[in-house]
Amino acid sequence: MEKFIEKFLGGGWVVLLIGAAGMVARLVTTNENQTASDVIKKMISAMIASLIAYFVMEQFEVDPMYKAVAYGMVGLNSPEIINGVLKISGQFAADPMSFMKKETPKTTTRRRK
Repeated sequence: MEKFIEKFLGGGWVVLLIGAAGMVARLVTTNENQTASDVIKKMISAMIASLIAYFVMEQFEVDPMYKAVAYGMVGLNSPEIINGVLKISGQFAADPMSFMKKETPKTTTRRRK
């Protein structure tokens, strides 16, 4: 954990700015009327989501440019990512056993030539 904190303080904090920049790009290109609090909430969610992506991506040897693009894309799409995670976790909380069931593969019918 100390390694991650040192890396973050040494340059990982830029990830927060990249995620926020992704959200700024999204907000600038939409025609929705939003309040200042909505914009701030979306910016913070983009920064947090990009930070989570940073901790995941630091485990892999990937070119830094690709990582930066990934952080920006996560920031750009953070509302959808977070809503998707909340939906899946809510479904899991409602019925955990449905996630444990092994689904049987569907049989496919062969087309005659």
